[in-house]
Amino acid sequence: MQTPAIVGGEAARRLREPLATNVAALVAAATAAGSLGCSSAATLDQSCSQTASGLDACPGNSVVHGVDVSTYQGAIVWSRARAAGVAFAFARVSDGLTVRDSQFADNWSAMKDAGVLRGAYQFFRAGEDPLAQASLAVSALDEAGGLLAGDLPVVMDMETSDAQSSAMVQAGMTIWLEAVTRATGRRPIIYTSSATSSVIGSGFADYALWVANWGATCPSMPSGWSTWRFWQYSDRGAVSGISGSVDLDEFDGPLADLLTFAGVPTSDADGADGPAVDAPNTDAPRTEEAGSPRHRQPCTQ
Repeated sequence: MQTPAIVGGEAARRLREPLATNVAALVAAATAAGSLGCSSAATLDQSCSQTASGLDACPGNSVVHGVDVSTYQGAIVWSRARAAGVAFAFARVSDGLTVRDSQFADNWSAMKDAGVLRGAYQFFRAGEDPLAQASLAVSALDEAGGLLAGDLPVVMDMETSDAQSSAMVQAGMTIWLEAVTRATGRRPIIYTSSATSSVIGSGFADYALWVANWGATCPSMPSGWSTWRFWQYSDRGAVSGISGSVDLDEFDGPLADLLTFAGVPTSDADGADGPAVDAPNTDAPRTEEAGSPRHRQPCTQ
């Protein structure tokens, strides 16, 4: 059964519709409400030592393993990665407006062919037009075959203030998140770490969190969040089918919960024409190269 495309002509039309708010209005409203994490221009602490919330959230008894990739991993043999226990993966669409990931389209189709639950992420540049970035993400997905029922929501990769004030960062994030929600019909995931807390504030906790905290026993939460859906726990993974190091991730919960979160149709979850629902050899991706740095958080990727 062919699952229906979510991203397509209609989604692109919705994305072009005027948003109810704009950057200036959002900045003014946030300032008046006193809701900004900090009011001056900020660049994130590149030591990534900030843990503003002081809250750690440990995974439950059952997790599902995955990876996230970009052009830096080159051509990936997804069937081998799937056999090694990679049940889900996120592939980069772009770094802002200027760097489109040359491997995205190939990764997007190959992940599905291999039975890997797939997601797409965009490195968000607060110094660039947020609506244009959202449009690029939607267009890239459309060109690669569309965001289908059963794919994971699109991810905002939020790692840097890009030399912008907290007000501008938060306003731009809001515009991007609203635009992608309108275009895809699904609320995006936010990837970030506790190091961003002073810049993004605590107003985005309604979005599912993909938290980054490498080498920790339990990840430290950004301000506003107390739980996470995904955790990037290493940047030094070794996985069959992927050359060199790769980021390793977990979904907090059993595979059935991941399938539900992805919106896998019931018939597909039962094994008909959908992504593979078993997760063989799920401990295999939890491999780190010798000398991997421990207990640190990412700043950029």
